Amino acid sequence: MDAVVRTGGKQYRVRAGSVLSVATLDAEPGSTVELRDVLLVNDGDNVAVGSPTVPDAVVVAQVLEHGKGRKVVNFKYKAKVRYRRKRGHRQGYTKLEVSEIRFGDKRAESPKRRTADTEAAGASEPASQRARPPEGFAGRAEEAATPSPAPRRRRSAQAEPAAETESETQE
Repeated sequence: MDAVVRTGGKQYRVRAGSVLSVATLDAEPGSTVELRDVLLVNDGDNVAVGSPTVPDAVVVAQVLEHGKGRKVVNFKYKAKVRYRRKRGHRQGYTKLEVSEIRFGDKRAESPKRRTADTEAAGASEPASQRARPPEGFAGRAEEAATPSPAPRRRRSAQAEPAAETESETQE
């Protein structure tokens, strides 16, 4: 199920499990937020377009972190009058992970993420049950064992054989 959501004056197309950065929201990391400005919902068979929003549609997201984006530099300059002004700005953002999209009685939940617990459980499998690479697969160990070719060098003017000399042409 897909949805188009409006927050912070911008619109985002989201799906259960997607991660997006939005304008800073007033919520603690780890908490959940409900985005109720849902403009469109697509459940695979039907598309519901709101005017302006879709009633009974909610996008539930978990706050992952707060941060600041890249620095944007504003530099003003006027020639010949010694006028220079430099300003920097870093826009704040909140990173959200969409956990579910609710539309009426329908729900689309995100797939379970792999955590350290599930990865540790996967490592406890016997080596015979772990996935093996295909038969003709050249792995990293084989790549490291083969030496890399020598770098190509250009011929210099001195290394080229000299043209026929006068004594060779007279013979």
